Amino acid sequence: MRKYILWRTAFRSIFKNKRRSFLTMVGIIIGIAAVITIVALGNGFKRNILSETTGADESGQTKYINIKYNDFDNLVKDDSGISQTDKNIVANLPEVKTVSYYKAMKKDSNPSIDFYDKNTKLTMTVQPTKKTDLSLLNGRQLNSADNDGLNKVVVLDEVVAKQIFGSKEAALNQGFDLKGQVFTVVGVSANTSGAISPQNYEPLAFFPKKTYTHYLGKKEDHSVLAITFNAKNNDAAAMNKVVKQLNLNGESRLQGEYQNYDPTSEIKQLGSMLDNLTLFISAVAAISLFIAGVGVMNMMYISVSERTKEIGIRRALGANARSIKLQFLFEGIVLTISGGVIGYILGILIAYGASFALPFSVRPDLMTVLISIGTSVLIGVCFSYLPASAAAKKELIDILK
Repeated sequence: MRKYILWRTAFRSIFKNKRRSFLTMVGIIIGIAAVITIVALGNGFKRNILSETTGADESGQTKYINIKYNDFDNLVKDDSGISQTDKNIVANLPEVKTVSYYKAMKKDSNPSIDFYDKNTKLTMTVQPTKKTDLSLLNGRQLNSADNDGLNKVVVLDEVVAKQIFGSKEAALNQGFDLKGQVFTVVGVSANTSGAISPQNYEPLAFFPKKTYTHYLGKKEDHSVLAITFNAKNNDAAAMNKVVKQLNLNGESRLQGEYQNYDPTSEIKQLGSMLDNLTLFISAVAAISLFIAGVGVMNMMYISVSERTKEIGIRRALGANARSIKLQFLFEGIVLTISGGVIGYILGILIAYGASFALPFSVRPDLMTVLISIGTSVLIGVCFSYLPASAAAKKELIDILK
């Protein structure tokens, strides 16, 4: 029997029992929708993470060096990183063509600052902004005039105000000393983001954006050197020479070890972990697909039982066992693919809806399409094969009895 006739017959049989077919597809729709939602959100989150940490030369022509410090204190010091003297040592080597400090192309994020209270060093996240719209307990908001006029003012979170000045009332109009610059506290906001801690990434102090850039600015990252070598040199040998020279003469040789560094290694490892996590969660969600497959098998057995007379007529007209098997197998595949397509659309719509409340976007991709279609076909084949085989094994003489 020609394949298009099998497909047409399969669709006709599915639509003949619309209610039963739809109820059988519900499990497939829910299972596929759950898997597609998880995979789409996982891929969106991964793309967001990768986009924030790109910037390395993936062609392999640029090599990178950083310092592996012996202890944590050296790592977090204000002057940590590769010094200008170390950079000059590398630049003066004959094998080196260019050398510069590596700058990762990260999206803007709220910076962290260190400040002191009674000789105790504290760290908090701050937010440079043009103006604020906070829930204030005291004082006023930052406005555009503060930003345009480079006014040295700040709105502090109540936990910071209480830590430094004892109360939110006492903080108002007081000076907040930060890295040698004194900012006047013009407002105190209600705390919604937790305590003062390096692990708290929510802002606890708000500065006019232009003021912050002008007086505090951003410290250039000197943690990694980016090096390109002259074309006639062997890059591996030249890199070994650079590392050896820095470990012999570098300013930080006593605090740690200079080493070859791949800026993308951590993010690649993180991407792999995210893929594994998405796969695990998807596998848990896919359990419902097995249950849906049992429902498909049950429906196909019922269909075979109800259509015994049809099978007998086809056998009497010369249809062989193979064509009978293909007919019912195609019906199972059509049923599961229909459920898979509906589940895919539903899953993508749910993922889109969820992305509005998340800091990353979701878009359809080839992977989710392949998962939807591939899983649907697999379920159709696996759970329709036995009923189709049972139909194919029916002998004409047995049917007539």
